[in-house]
Amino acid sequence: MLSKQIPKDVVLELGKDVLFHFSGEVIQDSYVLYQKGAVYNINVENKTVTGSVSEEGEYAVSLDLEHFSESSCSCTSSVPCIHKLAVFFQLYASFGPPYQLILDWKSKRGKQKTEQQETMVPPAIHPESNDRKTETGTKKRVIQNVLSVNEWKKAFDQRFEDFEKNKMQNLTFKELERGEGYTFTHIHREFYPGLLNAASFLDDDVGKLYRFHAQLETFLRLAQYEKQYGVPEYLASHFKLNLSQLVDGMFKSAMDIDAEKLKSEHRDLIEESLREFQNIFTLPARYFDIIFRVFQVGWATIYHVDQWVAAYEKQLVKEKEKGSRAQFLDMALVHFAFLRDDLTEAFERMEKTEQFSSRHALIWLELLFHWGKWESLLKWLLALKKEFYKKTRDYYQDASVREQFHQYIEYFWKYAQYTGEEKEYEQMLVDCLPVTFYEYNEFLHVQQDFRRWVELQILMGYSPSLINGTDLKEVEQLDMEVLLPLYHQSIDRLIREKNRKSYKLAIRFLKKLQSIYKKLDRTVQFDDYIEKLATQYARLRAFQEELRKGKFIHD
Repeated sequence: MLSKQIPKDVVLELGKDVLFHFSGEVIQDSYVLYQKGAVYNINVENKTVTGSVSEEGEYAVSLDLEHFSESSCSCTSSVPCIHKLAVFFQLYASFGPPYQLILDWKSKRGKQKTEQQETMVPPAIHPESNDRKTETGTKKRVIQNVLSVNEWKKAFDQRFEDFEKNKMQNLTFKELERGEGYTFTHIHREFYPGLLNAASFLDDDVGKLYRFHAQLETFLRLAQYEKQYGVPEYLASHFKLNLSQLVDGMFKSAMDIDAEKLKSEHRDLIEESLREFQNIFTLPARYFDIIFRVFQVGWATIYHVDQWVAAYEKQLVKEKEKGSRAQFLDMALVHFAFLRDDLTEAFERMEKTEQFSSRHALIWLELLFHWGKWESLLKWLLALKKEFYKKTRDYYQDASVREQFHQYIEYFWKYAQYTGEEKEYEQMLVDCLPVTFYEYNEFLHVQQDFRRWVELQILMGYSPSLINGTDLKEVEQLDMEVLLPLYHQSIDRLIREKNRKSYKLAIRFLKKLQSIYKKLDRTVQFDDYIEKLATQYARLRAFQEELRKGKFIHD
C-alpha cells in the first residue's frame, strides 16, 4: 500500500499547495482522469513517485515530492500538465479524499483575492463597510424560547441572506459561475452550524424540533444551491453525502423527540411545523428517495395524529383517483397504510409502485423496534420475509442488497433477543441459507447445539482448516465427539483430491482425529479406521507414503 511506502506528512504537506501549480481547467481535467481510473502503475522510491496515465495515449509521470516543480511527464505540454496532477490525486487518495484538496484550494484562492482587494482598494472608497458589518450583526435574529416555526423561518431567511451576501460580495460573475469562493460545502459547514447555535429553549423537546427544522432548512438551501449554480460532477458524491448527513440528523432528531408530550403541550407549534415540513414536496423528484426516510419518521412520530393521517391520506387518494402519477404520492400511501397497521393494504399498495422498496420498509422495522412493539415487529418481519428472500438472488452481485438483507436479519435477531422467542428467527436463518450461514453458525454456537453446528459446517463444505479456531476449540472442550463426522468427511474429501498437498493436510487431520479418539478411549476404533483407509486407498502411492511419514502404517 502507498500509505506504507511514503510518509503521510510529506504527501499532506505538499497537498496544501500543490494545486497552485496548475490552472483551474487543468485541475478539473486531472480530477476527471483520476476518477475514470486512468492512473496506474504507481511506484514509490524514496520521495519520487512514478506512474502512468492513459489519456489518448500513455504518458509516464515522475513526481518529485521535495521539489514538485522539477517533476516530469512524457507529454509535450509546456505548462504543468493534467497527467502530473492526476498521479498526485491517485497518491493522495491513500491518505485522504482528493476532493478536499480542491475545496481547500478554492477556499484559499478566495481568501487571497479578498486580501488583494483589501490592499489595492483604499478604505475610503467603502466608508459603509464597518457600518454594514454592524448592521448585519444586528439583523441576526437570536431565538430564545420562541415557540413559533414561522418566527424560526424568518430568522433562517435573514441568516441565509446575511450569509450569502458575505460569501458573494467579492465574487466576479466568472468566479460565481465556476463555483469558486462559495460552494455548497460552505452552506453545510458554516450556515448550518450557525443555525444550530442560534437558539435556546427551556423545553428540550422544542429544542429538538427546532434542530429538526434547522436541518430541513439546510437541506432545502442545498437543493436551491444545486438548482441555481449546479454541482460539478467530481463533487456530486460529496454533495449527496451532505444531504444524507442532514437526513440522518433529521431522522435522529425526530426519533429523540417525545412527540406525544410535544403534541399535547404545543399543538399549534406542531401544526406550524407540519405546514413547513410540507415544503419537501417542492423538491425535484430526484431528491425524494433521499428524503423519504424523513417523511416516514416525521409522520410516524411528530405528526402522527390520527385525524391528520386520515385527512391527508384521503387527500392523496383523491389525487390518485384524479390521475396523479406523482412518485411521492404512491410512496406516501404505502406508508400511511403502515401507520394504520393495515398490513394487507400496505402490501397491495407496495406491489403497485416500484418506488417503494424493501429499503423503505426497513424504516418500519426500526420504528417498531424503537417503540418496543414486539408483536407488531414480528408481524411485519414475517410479512416482509418473502420480499427479502427474493433479494438473496442478487446477494452476491449487489452490495446494497447484502446491506439491506443483513439489516433485516438484525431486526429479526433483536426481536429474538428482547422477547426470548427464537423459533421464527431460526427458521428464517434456515430458509435463507447459504447467505445466512454466518448468522446461523453463530446462533447454533451460542445455543451450544454443537451437533447441528457440525452438520451446518459439513453442509457448507467447510473443513476444520476453514472454521474459526476459537469456535472449534470450544466445541472440542464441551462436546468433542460431535467433531468426528467433520474430520472423517474432510479427510475423505482431501484424499479424493489426489495431490500431495491434500494428502499432507489429511494426515494433519488424522492426527487430530487420533487425539480425539484417544480422549474418548476409543483407540481400537481409530486403528480399525486407519486399516480400512490404508486398504481402500492402497493404490495411491503418495498417500501411502504420507501415512508412513505420519507413523499410521509401517512397512
